[in-house]
Amino acid sequence: MQKEALIAANFIGFFHFLWDDVDMLNQMGYKIYAIGDNERNEDYTMKIMAEKNVTFIDAKIDAKSPFTINNIAYYNQVKELLKGHHFDVIHCHTPIVGLLVRISARKYRKYGTKIIYTTHGLAFTHLSSKKEYFIYHTIEAIASRFCDAIITINKEDYESAKKLHCKNVFHINGVGVNTEKFRTAVIDRDAYREKLNISKDKIMILAIGELSHRKNHTVIVKALATMRDKDKYVFAICGREMTAGGTGEEIRKIAKEKEINILFLGFRSDIPEVIKCADIGVMPSIREGLGLSGIEMLSAGIPLVGSDVQGIREYIVNGKTGYLCHPFDVDAFAKGIEKLSDFKTRNAMFSECKEIVKQFDLKVSIEQRNKIYYQILNI
Repeated sequence: MQKEALIAANFIGFFHFLWDDVDMLNQMGYKIYAIGDNERNEDYTMKIMAEKNVTFIDAKIDAKSPFTINNIAYYNQVKELLKGHHFDVIHCHTPIVGLLVRISARKYRKYGTKIIYTTHGLAFTHLSSKKEYFIYHTIEAIASRFCDAIITINKEDYESAKKLHCKNVFHINGVGVNTEKFRTAVIDRDAYREKLNISKDKIMILAIGELSHRKNHTVIVKALATMRDKDKYVFAICGREMTAGGTGEEIRKIAKEKEINILFLGFRSDIPEVIKCADIGVMPSIREGLGLSGIEMLSAGIPLVGSDVQGIREYIVNGKTGYLCHPFDVDAFAKGIEKLSDFKTRNAMFSECKEIVKQFDLKVSIEQRNKIYYQILNI
């Protein structure tokens, strides 16, 4: 009888971070099922699922709040799925999904099912509100009792997770980045910038990530507004606009009022080439498990100005690969951008940027995850 594995995440798009897990479990002989919310009808992702022989189950989920009608329905859907299968391993990702899946699957552990939870950034930090901290810390504390392993992707979360109730806690260097792809990308820089509508005399500041409150792009707009020579910059953002929250509208409003040069480049398939056009990268997130886009920019030798939070502080070293700031300190971001506006300063960091990302390479991450699977699954 073929072994079965279930991988659970909030939205189907999240599985683009998990294909290596799928490949590893396929190689171990598992029949793989995946459950997530396909609200965007992502045909491209579904095509990859089919190519990898993954059976996908569409399940609506509210990823921002645990106690909603959709999430009750999700919980019941997972319970019904578990009744019809004997999953040898269940690997869940993201906080709300992690809670609902671990609780619904808890009784199957006594029948041999191994439950693994990967946190891609714990949702409670020193910057959380008291309410937020209480809710998400409680969620993680309760759910940690119902799994065989917790995997973290930064050192701060690793230390926090060790204080929960799961005996097996691991730290890996993220889900990995193909650093060579970003290091070796070759473009005609002036021509590519012209294609993006960015003149060659501008200093291009690049952010990669969804337009959401957590990504905190507004602090960069506010920082640029304080600078006397703001006209020499263009702030480019690659990423989808989230349907809720109005963050994109807020950024546009502030940029217009403060006369900031800003470009919304949307979701891109040419990120390595866009990065090669940039002069300065920014990672202003309020919290971040690791932030692959920061590693991608560093791989190309682009130094960063970023928030002093969780994963970001693992690859931004002050004065060597960029500058760290409190996520709400507008003046600190402005100073960091000003320092990196000097070509000699950026150029001096070029080699260090490329060196620090080696630990986050895809090959390192795959080896780390493989060892965890073999240990927990007793292979």
